Amino acid sequence: LRFCKICKNQKFDMKQGIICNLTNKPADFEDYCNSYIEDSELKQKMESNKIENEILNKTASKGKRFANYLIDFICCMIFSLIFGAILGIVLPIVSPSSLSIFEQDNKLIHNLLGFIPVMIYYSILEATTGRTIAKFITKTKVVNEEGVKPDFGTILLRSLCRFIPFDKFSFLGSDNSGWHDKLSKTRVIEI
Repeated sequence: LRFCKICKNQKFDMKQGIICNLTNKPADFEDYCNSYIEDSELKQKMESNKIENEILNKTASKGKRFANYLIDFICCMIFSLIFGAILGIVLPIVSPSSLSIFEQDNKLIHNLLGFIPVMIYYSILEATTGRTIAKFITKTKVVNEEGVKPDFGTILLRSLCRFIPFDKFSFLGSDNSGWHDKLSKTRVIEI
């Protein structure tokens, strides 16, 4: 049937399954069929379904996704502290006049100081390795729908989507996939 599934001469019968459109009978050969004509669309669709099923079977569990969230949250806090310390050392040297921005009660600046380190953490790590520190620990990684490492634009979109309210808990749904996964068309799979 591996030939019949991708043959242009196949059709589906409710009682018999896949049959030959020329003979109206199930396959009666073992290794070779004289009337076999490969249907490239059917073959591509079958290969695509196979890849999709392999990815779905490797999808990381809710427990691993939650562990990833907790570990990455701690790592982001540590990275944010380091980022802030470096900024506090470098900024007065490079541009002392710009320090007045921090004296004002500017919510945009405060939000940017939280946004930038998180974007750097997720974008750089996932774009270069496909994994954050938590994903190294839990032996998981990010892949696109084809099962390969996503490009930088996809990772950037994935990182931006993490700021959607309640995204942190969206992976608790039935398919273990969060909004940042669905919108960026990525998955977290076990290695």
